[in-house]
Amino acid sequence: MRTIPLSPGEETALFRLGIIGDLLARELRRGELMAELQQRAQARYRSPGADTTHQYSWKTLQRWYYAAKKGTRALQPVSRAKGFALALDDEQRQVLLDVRRTHPSASADLILAEAVRHGLLAKDQVSVPTLRRLYQKEGLPRTSMRCATRRDARRRWQAEKPGALWHGDVCHVEVLFANGSRRKVRVHALLDDASRRVLALEVFDTEREKDMLVLFCTALLEHPACAILYLDNGACYRGRVLAAACARLGIHLVHARPYDAEARGKMERFWRTMRQQVTDHLGVITDVHQLRVALWAWLDRRYHRHPHGGLMGDTPMRTWRAGLRNLPAPLNARQLAEALEVTVTRKVAKDATLSVDGVTYEIAGRHLCGKTIEIVIDPLTDTVLRAQHQGRDVPIGACNPKANSRRPRPEAADEPTTASKDLPFHPITGLLAAARQEPDHE
Repeated sequence: MRTIPLSPGEETALFRLGIIGDLLARELRRGELMAELQQRAQARYRSPGADTTHQYSWKTLQRWYYAAKKGTRALQPVSRAKGFALALDDEQRQVLLDVRRTHPSASADLILAEAVRHGLLAKDQVSVPTLRRLYQKEGLPRTSMRCATRRDARRRWQAEKPGALWHGDVCHVEVLFANGSRRKVRVHALLDDASRRVLALEVFDTEREKDMLVLFCTALLEHPACAILYLDNGACYRGRVLAAACARLGIHLVHARPYDAEARGKMERFWRTMRQQVTDHLGVITDVHQLRVALWAWLDRRYHRHPHGGLMGDTPMRTWRAGLRNLPAPLNARQLAEALEVTVTRKVAKDATLSVDGVTYEIAGRHLCGKTIEIVIDPLTDTVLRAQHQGRDVPIGACNPKANSRRPRPEAADEPTTASKDLPFHPITGLLAAARQEPDHE
């Protein structure tokens, strides 16, 4: 006959029942139970798996007696381990673990002091030994900075102050629309390195240089310009317009090494948080604007106000505001519009026309036929702003062949036709276009 092995708890329960079990079947008079328990407390017993015998007090035997009346299961021992840091809620526990993962060389004393200073924990809510035991249980002991091998040259780094370095990246998000279609959209974002604050976030259907320029202009119009712009190696970050604009604004453009995801760790961690808290639980949406509103609301109400593990428990908003005191004012629209202008050269045909991006333009003055002139273009709208030859402005406008067929072409310079104003609207592009038309008051 096959025997079923007992668990340690069941063996202990049977052992205890063997000591006081017969008392359960007896009818005891007043005071007889106490006398029996005191008498049995004088004997010695060998518990299951023990090498020596032990005595048990009559109070322990009394507790076993009343527990046995509830059933044999009540005689099984209960673990006294209650866990670590029970005074912490789930959010506080997760932030403290993130701080240790981000700063493995920081001591528990320092982490606890910073958490109290930033308001994440109340004073004396947990002790330093408790925090050490929590990290030990989670497999996050303190590691010395000297433990890194010489072969691994990667080191943890952070900008000295807010506004010094911005990260830029794009995340592909698959969304389900109300009409049943499912497609991927691109979430573009700019993140401040020192404070982890998101300076600009936008959702586009494409991943082009124009999208990056719109995002970049949005951040520069609201925040002081950064000293370093740290980007990935995508095609939208390698454009000549972005490089020229950064050079004119005095911003150092830096690209990460190809196929090195760890070099973009802060942006990757932000995308992970965004997926876990927003996009993975988005459900069905009607249009892309609904996704924009959801992301902007999440940034404003939660992410910027939530304690961050990389900031020793402080919030991105408080860290960003604390570093704004010594930063310059943001750029105005006029300065930004001039920094984005692109200059190309075109040769004027014999009929005083030239082509820019497939669009035909004509200039006033046949004396420039066959000459090479400079064309200034707005890269966001591909609109020709002006033309110059040897430092002088040349009137230019869109060519209208049908209108030209109904009027004579005099030898003198004609007034240029007006460029088409049927352009796609965008708040940033419209703002920059209006800034170019304002008179210079300087």
